[in-house]
Amino acid sequence: MAAKAKIEIAETDDTPYVLYDEENNILKFSGPSFPENAPDFYQPIVKKVVQIDPQSPGKLVIELDFSILSSASNKMIYEMLVKMEKIHFLGKDMLIKWYYEGFDEDMQDEGNGYKDNLKIDFELCEK
Repeated sequence: MAAKAKIEIAETDDTPYVLYDEENNILKFSGPSFPENAPDFYQPIVKKVVQIDPQSPGKLVIELDFSILSSASNKMIYEMLVKMEKIHFLGKDMLIKWYYEGFDEDMQDEGNGYKDNLKIDFELCEK
């Protein structure tokens, strides 16, 4: 049996904390996301995450808790979630949790946009 994937990346001034723990069904991004080159930051993560077995047990919880999200990061996250949606359609149970501060209407609106466009269970979570 292959080892379950695990990625953990510390938060920096311009990149989020990232945790992907396939064994425990968690994918989490938290903090700021405005790296100089969003594809360079996100593509290795996405490449690993989309290898999840659609028939693996348990519900994958995707927690998105950005304090700031650049347009380039937003594009990378959305593209990743579209790929995850395809895995969901193949049988993987998933839940997306989008966190936002109550005063941050832009981040709430962004979450609503994701919710409207993705066919994965989605919760907007006010902090």
